[in-house]
Amino acid sequence: MRQKPNWQAEKQPAWLVAAIRKTIAALPGGYSEAAEILDVTQDAIFNRLRADGDQIFPLGWAMVLQRAGGSNHIANAIARHSNGVFVPIADIEDVDNGDINQRLLEAIEQIGCYSQQVRMAIEDGVIEPHERAVIEDELYLAIARLQEHTTLLYRVYCRPEKSDARECAAPGAVADKSMCMEKSA
Repeated sequence: MRQKPNWQAEKQPAWLVAAIRKTIAALPGGYSEAAEILDVTQDAIFNRLRADGDQIFPLGWAMVLQRAGGSNHIANAIARHSNGVFVPIADIEDVDNGDINQRLLEAIEQIGCYSQQVRMAIEDGVIEPHERAVIEDELYLAIARLQEHTTLLYRVYCRPEKSDARECAAPGAVADKSMCMEKSA
């Protein structure tokens, strides 16, 4: 008989706490700056980040701190634990050909780092748990950089796709063609 998965949620997962702490540490003023931004005391922050505490750190606070610090630690952590990859979208107004090419070079460099970690890990014929964690981190960063490059490439160089809303409608939802806008050629 197949066992049911355990869906019991952690009140506040350790990976999220680690990402919030990393976000706070990235602020120039650390915890004191975070407390000032959130208009709370440092103790209020510490209490909400305790491992077995009875309070949780509000996601809204975490997102405010992430935005204030210009980091993506929390978004990356959530994406990773959702089996995805967070890809920041740059403002098209701030992007030129050189930026797009630079993103590609950074992606290639990241793939090199990933490759190097794999090579070192398999030298002895066994990938240890700590080596696997490093490999996964490097892979995640490589995928994110490649996705960022492709997203920018398409946003800058592809014409926007035109679509016909009737294609998205449920069958039978569009009965009278005269009431719909026609797709232009």
